[in-house]
Formats: sequence, structure tokens, C-alpha cells
Amino acid sequence: MQKILRQNPCLTDEDLAKHFSVSSATIRLDRQTLGIPQMRERMEQLVFGHPSEYVEGVHVLDLDVGVKGVGLFRTTSEMADSTGAVAGDKLYGAASNFAEKLAGVPFAPTQVGNIKYKVPVKPNTVLAVKGRIVLMRGKKKYIYIGFFDGDIEVYRAKFIMEILN
Repeated sequence: MQKILRQNPCLTDEDLAKHFSVSSATIRLDRQTLGIPQMRERMEQLVFGHPSEYVEGVHVLDLDVGVKGVGLFRTTSEMADSTGAVAGDKLYGAASNFAEKLAGVPFAPTQVGNIKYKVPVKPNTVLAVKGRIVLMRGKKKYIYIGFFDGDIEVYRAKFIMEILN
């Protein structure tokens, strides 16, 4: 497990469970016994232990331009709205900028965005950000961006972005 996680620290417990054909609970117990932190903590160590690219609040960990990307988004108390949760527009802004970076080309200022704020996010939380381009049709890219607190998706954005040329 340690060797595999050295090669790809972004693997979740579920990914490891599939790889080893065991349950996620077994992976969690083995990981704890070996002193291996959770995926989010491993990603934080990568980001804050090594220089990485920074895109609108997202520390980019791995980026395959035109295909997929992974990063971390650290929320702050300044991002909180009147309810005490991180404001949705902060997550939307980070998602749209990460989507543009993922695509590797500038977009028209107008775009289609479908968002879902699933679980309120508290300030001072580090979220994993995963993005992928799912379809390219003409000059439009269909991009999915998800924010995760551990294994729970707390926010997702789907974009249809028109490429400028």
C-alpha cells in the first residue's frame, strides 16, 4: 500500500480497496496501522510541502490539460456568508477558474453553469477539487468540477464553455 501511495497519493480508500480486492474498512484499518494519513492529508502534505501552481484559491496537484485535474481548495473565514458557511459564489469562482485552467484555453465570458451546493462547507476547511473534461463538441467543452470534503461531494459544477479563437 505504501509503495502504491508513493506513486499516487491521491488514491482514495475506495480506490485502494478495489485495487487490493478488500473492503474500504480493511484499507482504513491497515492505513491507520501503517501510519498513512487520509487522502486529504496526503494531498495537503503534497501542496504545502512542495511548490505547486495556484489557480484562484486552488492549489493544483495534478493537471492533465484537456483531460482532468486535481487540486486543493482551502476555505477561509473571509469566505463565510451570513449563515456561517462558505458562500457559494466563492466555490463557483474557484470552479470556473479551475475549469478554464483544465481546458488550457481562454473561454468566452458567457458560459453555461449548472451548480449544486450539496453540503454546507465550514470556513477553514481544505477541500479536494477534481475536474474532468467529459465532452468536446465544436468549440464547446463540457467540464465537470467537484469539491470534496473527504469522500463526500459538497459542491459540484458542470460547465459548457465556448473556446475563444
